[in-house]
Amino acid sequence: MADIFISYSSEDKSTVQEIASLLEAKGWTVWWDREIPIGQKFDEVIERELQNARCVVVIWTQRSVNSQWVKNEALEAAQKNKLVPLMLEEVTLPLAFKRIEAAMLIGWKGEESNPELQHFYASVNEVLNPSAADSFTNAIKPTGGNGTDKHGIHDTRRFFKSPVVLLALGILLLLVTVFILWKINRPTGISERTITIRIFDWKKNPITAGNVKIYLNEYIRSQSVDNVGQALFTGIPGTAAQSKMKIEVSSPGFATKTFDTLVINDRPLELVLPLTTVVNISGRVKTAAELPIKGVEISVDGTRYYAVSITDGTYNLRLEEYTLGDEISLTTSHPNYEDKTVSLRITSPDIKGEDIFLNPVQKNH
Repeated sequence: MADIFISYSSEDKSTVQEIASLLEAKGWTVWWDREIPIGQKFDEVIERELQNARCVVVIWTQRSVNSQWVKNEALEAAQKNKLVPLMLEEVTLPLAFKRIEAAMLIGWKGEESNPELQHFYASVNEVLNPSAADSFTNAIKPTGGNGTDKHGIHDTRRFFKSPVVLLALGILLLLVTVFILWKINRPTGISERTITIRIFDWKKNPITAGNVKIYLNEYIRSQSVDNVGQALFTGIPGTAAQSKMKIEVSSPGFATKTFDTLVINDRPLELVLPLTTVVNISGRVKTAAELPIKGVEISVDGTRYYAVSITDGTYNLRLEEYTLGDEISLTTSHPNYEDKTVSLRITSPDIKGEDIFLNPVQKNH
């Protein structure tokens, strides 16, 4: 069992390896998903290590924020209060993680003198050693009869248990709540709007079941799609139309999709949902001389999907919950051949002949 589990996109593995080395230099044990024991299933090993680790470091980059696998691991860690985010690039974080403070190493080139690294180490240490954060509080122990320690300092814990203090805190909380409600509902001088969203399939047929969410500054509104394929939102602040609005649409049999768009005037907004389908990708892994390579792991970056090439170099990938037009990255791994990443657009549910050519690892003499 490792102290730290690193969640990341495989396209960032070179930088992740530097971070793993720095953490190990601090005396912590680190696990990242290139260490899959032979004969064990990829996803089962990852899940076990994720559960057993006492701290989960999530590396946020342009690639990882679009990885469902990374987001699932981050959510699992956040729910267990063992998440330490590390931002390597200027990205828009998924909504669930925007309020979790991340160490900022944007533009980091591997230098150990970066002051933000100390903040990162401290965050990791706090998760791994939570008792250290309470040392100051535990050090204050009352010895006198008036709730004070030997220096005459009042016991903080006893102070906050006082009925008067509790009443004051309750009143303060009430005032803050009233202020927030007033701020949300106060008149702004800009009229409210009604927003109509119409949902279609790729043939422009109305989709008559599903759910639409719109994300506003202070809250989220949700509405079901009616039998003519539209969702109606009333009482939307006029200020919402002054910038792009995040809209999430889901429907049975279709891929859930998020749109960032302006709602222009009072015209209905028309959105198209792609079908959800099962995609099969097959091909062969071979050298430039057309020789087949056996035992190459081909994984879909950021997901649980992977395959291993057989004797004649053939591999087969079966992907679920993908749609036509999606873009994916296939990444290879073999100890005797250089890793390779291939970008692929899904243009058909059955993609054949997607051959991958690998170069042998150059050995130093």
